[in-house]
Amino acid sequence: MKKLTIIIALLICCPIAQAASPADVAAAAKIIAKTSKMLEKYALAGVELEAPEPRADAEGEYVVPYTADGAVTAWAEKALQASVGSAAGKEAGGKAAGMLAKKVPFGGLMGKKVKDTAGAQGAVMAAGGWEFIRESSDQSFDDIDDTAVFMHVTHADSAGYSEALSAAFDIYPDLKKRYSGAIKKAQKEASKAQK
Repeated sequence: MKKLTIIIALLICCPIAQAASPADVAAAAKIIAKTSKMLEKYALAGVELEAPEPRADAEGEYVVPYTADGAVTAWAEKALQASVGSAAGKEAGGKAAGMLAKKVPFGGLMGKKVKDTAGAQGAVMAAGGWEFIRESSDQSFDDIDDTAVFMHVTHADSAGYSEALSAAFDIYPDLKKRYSGAIKKAQKEASKAQK
């Protein structure tokens, strides 16, 4: 296992000249469009989704890629312009996962997790590291679902939202998985509360 850690670290640290992935931004835009379409029926019924209140600091588990005044954070901007990011991490993670599958029984089952973790670590490095991410943020959440709902309600109509969301997806792979479901759940709860 120590060998895998060293291999992942070396692969992540090796510079790969690549800007923010257009495919990742397109994937984020697709998720936003899907979520917005899903919410149309609630909007027609007059149900308005309210944004959860964020922490007024960057000490929560999930930092928001927007400042309290609505600007994209420096870390999100840096992640989008970086030459090393989640793509490099995912590539390294994919290679490590392949090696794991060969060396460990049922190692292939852990491959996706290894790839996501390596991708997130690469994205964090591309964004300037956790210290820079926290220093350039002033809003956060302790709950991933609240993060998704807040971002969608307060910023989905903002220019550049797909890019900011893509940066957040890169450092928080679970946010990408939970985004639409979290918003749908919050919308259902808002609908029930309004009745």
